[in-house]
Amino acid sequence: MEDRAEGQARVTLLAPTTAQIRAQVEAILRHDPRACALGIRSPTRQPWPERLECAGRAFDVVWCESPLAAREALCGRDGEAGLVLLTGLSPDALGDDVVARLAKARLLTVESWEMVREAFQARNVDPRIAGKPWLAELLLEHAHRGPYPPVPGGLLDADTAWANLLDRALGLTVARPDAETLLRWCIGEGALARFAALSSVARGGVAAWLSDVAGPAGGLVTACLESGLGADALPLGLVADVVFGTGWLTSELTAASVRLEPFVGGRRIPAEHGRAWAAAAARALRALDESTRRRLLERADTLLGQIHAAAFAASSTVLLAGFEARLASFAEALAAVLGAKPPADLRALEAAAERVAAHDQASVQKGRAERVAMALRLVRWLSMPPGGPQGEPESFAAAVAAYARDGAFVDRARLSLVGGDDMAALSSAYARLAAAVRERRDVQNERFASLLRGWNAAPAAAWPLVPVERILEEVVAPLAASAPVLLLVMDGLSHAVYRELLPDLDASGWRELWPSVEAGPASGVAMLPTMTVVSRASLLCGRPLRGGQSTEKTGFAEHPALRAVSKVGHPPVLYHKGELSEGGALAAAVREAVGTPTRRVVAIVHNAIDDHLDGPEQIRQRWSLDDLHLLRPILHEARNAGRIVVLTADHGHLIEDETRQIGKNETHRWRPADGNAGPGELTFAKGRVLTPDGDAIAVLPWSESIRYAGRKNGYHGGATPQEVLVPLDVLWSSGDDPPAWTLAPPVQPDWWEALPPAAMVAAPQPRPAPSATAARKPSSAQPSLFDAPVQAPPQPWIPTGSGDCWHRRSMPRRSNSPGAARPRTRTSVLSWTRWRSAVAS
Repeated sequence: MEDRAEGQARVTLLAPTTAQIRAQVEAILRHDPRACALGIRSPTRQPWPERLECAGRAFDVVWCESPLAAREALCGRDGEAGLVLLTGLSPDALGDDVVARLAKARLLTVESWEMVREAFQARNVDPRIAGKPWLAELLLEHAHRGPYPPVPGGLLDADTAWANLLDRALGLTVARPDAETLLRWCIGEGALARFAALSSVARGGVAAWLSDVAGPAGGLVTACLESGLGADALPLGLVADVVFGTGWLTSELTAASVRLEPFVGGRRIPAEHGRAWAAAAARALRALDESTRRRLLERADTLLGQIHAAAFAASSTVLLAGFEARLASFAEALAAVLGAKPPADLRALEAAAERVAAHDQASVQKGRAERVAMALRLVRWLSMPPGGPQGEPESFAAAVAAYARDGAFVDRARLSLVGGDDMAALSSAYARLAAAVRERRDVQNERFASLLRGWNAAPAAAWPLVPVERILEEVVAPLAASAPVLLLVMDGLSHAVYRELLPDLDASGWRELWPSVEAGPASGVAMLPTMTVVSRASLLCGRPLRGGQSTEKTGFAEHPALRAVSKVGHPPVLYHKGELSEGGALAAAVREAVGTPTRRVVAIVHNAIDDHLDGPEQIRQRWSLDDLHLLRPILHEARNAGRIVVLTADHGHLIEDETRQIGKNETHRWRPADGNAGPGELTFAKGRVLTPDGDAIAVLPWSESIRYAGRKNGYHGGATPQEVLVPLDVLWSSGDDPPAWTLAPPVQPDWWEALPPAAMVAAPQPRPAPSATAARKPSSAQPSLFDAPVQAPPQPWIPTGSGDCWHRRSMPRRSNSPGAARPRTRTSVLSWTRWRSAVAS
């Protein structure tokens, strides 16, 4: 069949094409640049152009049916244009006088391979291609795009010919493309149109070559090309991953493989070839931009439905439908755990979550993948006994430590579930999970508020807690005695949001430091109620106080402990929100102050988080250094000046999540005392209570569901640990640790990354109805969703590889300055007596 087709091609090629004429002219000009007339013999007249541009010169193309017409054409040449004389006459019939005036004094006959040989300056042509006149014709047709490179050794081999042909005719830059290259080419602009523009003989020849060199998978791609379905070659390869993957011998997938055959010209697809096609398609897909990937994935989902294989989409790690199917499986497993009688087995849920994380879309649809991971973590947390291995805290200091090490991570995970998921079933399961978590947290919050009220009667600073009004004296001033300090007050920063920011800080070279490895993370304790006008003024002035920015500036600059460590002429300085920006960039005055180490203490108030709380509740803000305007340049200047950064806040916050309004009040999370604390509330008096009105008594809710004013994105003022406790972190980015401090180990509860040993779900103890008193014991009512008989607390579980994680976090970072020493752990030379005593005890 191929020989017959090529024979027919030889007959057609006797009449020279435009490309052949141009190639012939250029070949003559290479030998004789001044040639002005040449004759080419053709059996028939063709629709050639009237003029050709060849090698920078113009040539008129004239058809001559008689010797007279030829003589007239030669005599009638006008100007500098050359002449291409085409005729069906023989040299004898044309006449010796006419032939003598033509280039080489002869009437040329077109021989495609001869012209190709000359174009490549070759003496010989590879026999494997010499019998394919259509290939020579294509090479000549595209010769106008520039001269072909001379071949080494004088032999035009097959690979060189194919490399030039595929490049110029199809835009394929290699002679032997693999399947992945072909798939990427298929979706390139104009690629399929170029292939379709080839003659049928050329299309068949090109397809045969590509099939041979690109392997079995490439053969399937070229079969799509020949079937006119080249645009679907890549999505069909993704579909093949489902059809020929795990379980492909089932009757449904066997039938689907048959339905796939028309897309490849009706040929049967061996399973191993289908898998190779799928692997090449997946690799090609990952190299594309996101919008192109999305378009192809949507097409693949459509094709999967057309062959009736959508039910098997979950087996794909690439398809959009596969990701949705895996999410649906996770939703089903989560619902099963939530509805199971205790103890529940979490292994199916763990496996479903792993399958979601293993899908390519997990790195694209990051929010949805994160919610799956966070939901799994919350279920693990519910599987632990209330209070964990240490049990419920018996003191406020223990409650603070427990929240920083455990509760903050719970709230970090809870935040990600707010708003649910696109999928209704998964969103419903998340809502049920959130309710179960909230039930346990209500018990903990009530206990926390009770301990807070007891501590408030005689507040004291003892690691891991420091009242915000003692931070300047207990933390900032002692540190400033050994190194310049930047106090960064992130208004409204909660422990949960800080946990979200920590990876960014770590990646930017900022390391957490503790007084000792055993110390644990510290927390500041906000004033009560947890309001900015009181808590921030107290923090920045170093004593319980209410006031605005002017009060804060004066109190900070005049703080005795800060002035004692400051140099003459460089007193402590505080910058507020309105002073930070200048033309959208960090103000020059702020940059200079932070960047000047002789000014021992600089403080900055950053309001982005607190401002966000007043925004629309529909926005779920994710926090990073880039989201906090000007924070990166501030930290950059602090690093260059060798400053220690003390990062803290005046209060934390709660995010709106199904709250209900009780009464009407101007404030959202506290109200004036009226002698009656209702369900979910406690009355706080004296101690560190200072309302914006100056009173020393107030009613604060410990329940997260209560608010007293209109709905917002978030709230503060109440007595939950999210509002009361704020991060108190010391950060360092130089090559050495400051005196008395050591690199902090990772802080992460066991359930964050690992399945608890028993893989059993144990719920919070049933919570009594909210009351004004927080000291009631839980009742033995109907068990809640996650109740389980807990006979003994589980043994501490250490995640696999935790030692490696510790090693990575403990290793010093390279300093930005040359010759910096490696971090050291040293004995304190500062007055940290109270904290060290607390740690020792």
